[in-house]
Amino acid sequence: MKTKRVFFLMSLVVLCLLLTSCSDSTVPLSDPDKSKVDERLAGVWRVEGKDGEVSYNHIGRFGDSLPESVVRVVGVTHTKEGKIRSAGELLIFPTMIEGKSFLNVTGGQDQQIKLVEEKGWTPETVTTYLIFRYQVTGDGLTVQGIDCAAKQRAIEGGKIKGVIEKGDHGFTKVVFTDTTENLARFVVENSDDLFSKNVVKLERVK
Repeated sequence: MKTKRVFFLMSLVVLCLLLTSCSDSTVPLSDPDKSKVDERLAGVWRVEGKDGEVSYNHIGRFGDSLPESVVRVVGVTHTKEGKIRSAGELLIFPTMIEGKSFLNVTGGQDQQIKLVEEKGWTPETVTTYLIFRYQVTGDGLTVQGIDCAAKQRAIEGGKIKGVIEKGDHGFTKVVFTDTTENLARFVVENSDDLFSKNVVKLERVK
């Protein structure tokens, strides 16, 4: 993800999921059916952009049609002019490994959400993931995305399977294609170098 100014989580993630070259992996870090709900994520999270925009990310249960660990994120942005716009919708579920917390993220498009809702969460309905590292401390939530350059170096160095190819709009597609087990092992062992130094900070709305 090539961005120096991260205003809020939803817009960044939705943009990357719309541009498939920004995907991190073809598989998640864990099976959502075997993952546990992180109740700390539920609620409304606020982040203020440097341009005066304020965004709210609403996180809650999706429903009984999907694994219990999967939650829905709905974003709303308030502009400095007093306007409101939708920031899109995502589906996420957590993976906890060796005391570290990660998010598996998909969605960003209405048809993707509808497909998953109708046919369930399967390798056929969900083929694109972004991977984030996160931490909840009291009423604060910090989120870090994978650094694309670090991802590319890992694939080129043979540390994990993946593809690197030129995509649309001048983007280079860099995506992990390994197994869930190998991906989880690699991410945990290399998390300090793999994730971006840009940290998105959100505050819980009480």
